[in-house]
Amino acid sequence: MANTDIIILMSTKRQKQVILIFLFFSLATGLLPKNSFSEAPQLQTSSPLLVSVKPVPPDKPVRPGESFTLTMELTVSPGYHINSQKPEDELLIPTSVEFRELPVVEVKEVSFPPALKKKFKFSEKMLSVYEGQIKIKVRLKMADDFCGSSLELEGKVRYQACNDAACLRPMTVPFKVNIAVAS
Repeated sequence: MANTDIIILMSTKRQKQVILIFLFFSLATGLLPKNSFSEAPQLQTSSPLLVSVKPVPPDKPVRPGESFTLTMELTVSPGYHINSQKPEDELLIPTSVEFRELPVVEVKEVSFPPALKKKFKFSEKMLSVYEGQIKIKVRLKMADDFCGSSLELEGKVRYQACNDAACLRPMTVPFKVNIAVAS
């Protein structure tokens, strides 16, 4: 009889709770063999910051009424990947960029780079992911009536990092960037 069969046969409620906690911890930390249960993606209990987010403003000051591009540089830690904006699996969290709403600026378009198509142990199909450094281009338009020498934009990048065997909880990283405004 396998260990999992013995666990199911235990009778007290307290024993079952202790075993379930142990199993969850064991799965999350990789203590059990990968094929102990299913090959479905497993949600890890902790999510260290595995992706750095750096907003890069335009090279020159922006004039009121102009469109401009903000580049979001994301760097993914080695050994991990993040899902693209369209990960090809409804259970995986897509990468997204959101801005705090301001009446003086409008988000026109968010352009993600081409993603890698890769196969992982936890999925039967190819998934759409990013590794290493990626640059997301965001086209924005400043209001014609903006007054000031700079514009502070705030937002957040949401992503789900995974390694070859499991996915971590989704993370949200806030960012702020100042855009120089020409007079």
